[in-house]
Amino acid sequence: MLVLTLAGLASGVAHHRRVQAARPLTVTFFIHGYGSSWHAEHQMAKYLVGHGASNQIIRANVAQAGTVTLHGKIRAGARNPLVEVNYADNKNPDPTAATTRLHRVIQAVNRQADLKQINLVGHSMGNLSTLAYLDRYGETPALPPVKHLVILAGGLLPGREDEVVGHLRQRLPRGLKVLNLYSTGDQRIPNVRSRQLNPLFANRAATFQEVQIKGLSHSQIHESKQMDRILLQFLFK
Repeated sequence: MLVLTLAGLASGVAHHRRVQAARPLTVTFFIHGYGSSWHAEHQMAKYLVGHGASNQIIRANVAQAGTVTLHGKIRAGARNPLVEVNYADNKNPDPTAATTRLHRVIQAVNRQADLKQINLVGHSMGNLSTLAYLDRYGETPALPPVKHLVILAGGLLPGREDEVVGHLRQRLPRGLKVLNLYSTGDQRIPNVRSRQLNPLFANRAATFQEVQIKGLSHSQIHESKQMDRILLQFLFK
């Protein structure tokens, strides 16, 4: 397990150089937290576009009934498109519902463009969607493989740690690269709960990084330029 501090990772992104996409059909999906919306994802997406990692952002609205409407269409030749997922049913912690919603979004985007691989970035309860999706669909041949998983201010539900870890650790795709990022200033998700995710990836993920940022609140994490730089380096280095 690799534990990094913000200062330790900063050396890799100090110059903020613009990056070029390695593969044009890698799509990154951003999934917001409890009671939130696509607005919480937009800072991250804009930063990636502004630094040359992508040249297109679209939005996927998921209605209360689960219907997906895409706002924007992936252009031919688009470079690492970004999808801001927006749930109308944004206070539902049920893992089955979380899996279904994200699966429908990925299917809808995959029908637009034949995706080669995808990245998943979840904040807070958005990580319920990403982990539940990986549990059910992570190694499904008919779906694009997940290359990177980013966990921002995530944590396991109290009382279900052993169950979730034991269940998921057998199903995570082995080629997955994982970043678990949290802040000492997070008063909503204690750091100890974020660290409880780490055993999920032991001896399973291709790479695993744990990054602790100093002093940011739960919501400030997805609005932080510090986090943006780490995200850029992790997804597109």
